Amino acid sequence: MFEPGTIALVGVGFAVIGPIIAAAYTIITCGTANAGVGIKKPRLLSRLMITVVLGEALAIYGLLIAFMLLSKLPLITSTNAANTALMAGIIIAGSCISASAGISYSGISLAGATLEREETFSSNVIAVVLSEALAIYGLLMSFMLIGQI
Repeated sequence: MFEPGTIALVGVGFAVIGPIIAAAYTIITCGTANAGVGIKKPRLLSRLMITVVLGEALAIYGLLIAFMLLSKLPLITSTNAANTALMAGIIIAGSCISASAGISYSGISLAGATLEREETFSSNVIAVVLSEALAIYGLLMSFMLIGQI
C-alpha cells in the first residue's frame, strides 16, 4: 500500500502540527487572560508568564520528535519501523493537545485567582505544571519508540 517512508512522514506531520496547534491554543487563551490581569495589576504578569512559556514548550517538544524522526528516515525501510514512527508522532501530538487543554483551563483560573488573591499563586500553579507533565510523558514515550527504529 504505502511506502514505509511515507508512513513515517505522516508521523512527522503529526509531531509538528498537533503540538503547534496545542501551543497556539495555550498561548492564545493564557496570553489573553494574562493581558486582562496586567491591566489591573501589571506586577503579576512576570509570574503568570509561566503559562505562556509552558504553552510554547509544547511546540518545541513536537519539533524535537519531528527532528528525531527525520534523522531516522533512512533507517525506516519496514512497515514495522514506519508504524513505530507514526505512533511516535501520534503520541506526542495527543499528549501535547491534552497538556494544552490542562494548561489553558488551569492557566485561566490561575490568572483569575492570582488577580483576586496574589498569595494563592504558589498553590494554584501546581495544576499548570502538572498539566505540562502530560506532554513530557508523551515526549518520553516517543523517545522510547524512536529508539526502537
